Amino acid sequence: MKFKNSIEVYLNNESKEEQIKVPMLDYEVDKKGNYKYITRVFEQSNKIGDLILNFILNDLKEISYFIFKFYGFQTLLTEKERQEIFTINPNERADLENTMEKFYNKYKKNFEDYKKQIIEILEYCLFSEKEELKELSPIEKLQIFINIQDIEKYSILKHNQFNKTIKINKSSAKMTDKELIKEIKNKKNNKYEIREVYEIDNFYNLLFIELYWILQEKTYLKKCKNCRKYFITSNSSVIYCDNVYEDNKTCREIGASKVFIKNLEKDEAYNLYRKVYKRKQALAKSKGGKYEIEYDLFKHQGKDKKNAYKLKEITKEEFMAWIAKI
Repeated sequence: MKFKNSIEVYLNNESKEEQIKVPMLDYEVDKKGNYKYITRVFEQSNKIGDLILNFILNDLKEISYFIFKFYGFQTLLTEKERQEIFTINPNERADLENTMEKFYNKYKKNFEDYKKQIIEILEYCLFSEKEELKELSPIEKLQIFINIQDIEKYSILKHNQFNKTIKINKSSAKMTDKELIKEIKNKKNNKYEIREVYEIDNFYNLLFIELYWILQEKTYLKKCKNCRKYFITSNSSVIYCDNVYEDNKTCREIGASKVFIKNLEKDEAYNLYRKVYKRKQALAKSKGGKYEIEYDLFKHQGKDKKNAYKLKEITKEEFMAWIAKI
């Protein structure tokens, strides 16, 4: 069986997306219900950085069918290993899965080692708090990292072999000139845009180039200020991820609430409101009578006034004037 051992990655700088095209060793069911091996081109559009994120955060055995169906794993197999797969009857699923698990286990140590290397590089280049590094860009920090480390321990940095070309994303061989002109003019359809294409010969090179793009800030890999997990965003100012954290609320929702409360605590009008509220509450509990009536009035009217201030329906001066009057 002919097996093209290469990967193509199309880069879209505007949308901060990549489209990965990889030949995938797979199988299909024929009309008789029997499985047979095929090689198909698998295409997947992702945010730039999603591949790295999946690789370092997940157990690859759990999120893929071993080396079959994750980006480019099959490019790590030798020709002898591929031929070993082909000798197995694809209808004997247990034999097939045992063989694939054997190959997965062969590369597992490498995968874990590369995860560790990538995390160390990201931590140094993106999240280091060293004062002397603050003015440097992530890619400049990488140069410092390479200079001070034993580079032999960071094999991921050696996987930088790829060819860069410029070509149309989709094949236009079967299209007429008029059809192609119409498609190119349709800006909402990006299938026939001319893009940068990176031709890569194995999975580790694919990891390296995505790591390189992250450090070039073609996308932004952040560490959530709430849950401390990595996430990808196209907006450099975002500091919270969209993962559900607690009470069915995302870190972004929780984080925004925390920031809002923190800002309110620094606010002159809000602090005055809290002081008056606590004073009236204490008087109501200790003396009762008219003080309790005043406290109830302040509590109910104050809730509306405070919300109006939060929503900027009234100014700080108006809010403080109301507090002083009541």
